[in-house]
Amino acid sequence: MAGQESNLSQEARGWAIATNFAFGVAGMVLIGFLLERYVWPKASPWIIVGCATAGLIGGGYRFLSDALAANRSFSTKKR
Repeated sequence: MAGQESNLSQEARGWAIATNFAFGVAGMVLIGFLLERYVWPKASPWIIVGCATAGLIGGGYRFLSDALAANRSFSTKKR
């Protein structure tokens, strides 16, 4: 049973890393949309594009960082 619990926790960690990336990008796009809609409507579509790019870069960095940490912890447990 312990092997199954470990496998489930690793799978949950992988899903958390993936959804963190997706929600980070979606959140930045939402912020860009709100800024474009209510603060600076004449800048269409550049605020949304800029926020989406920032979300992709920041989310990608966080994704790689979390994935590498998960890989390191998995390889140390396996030995």
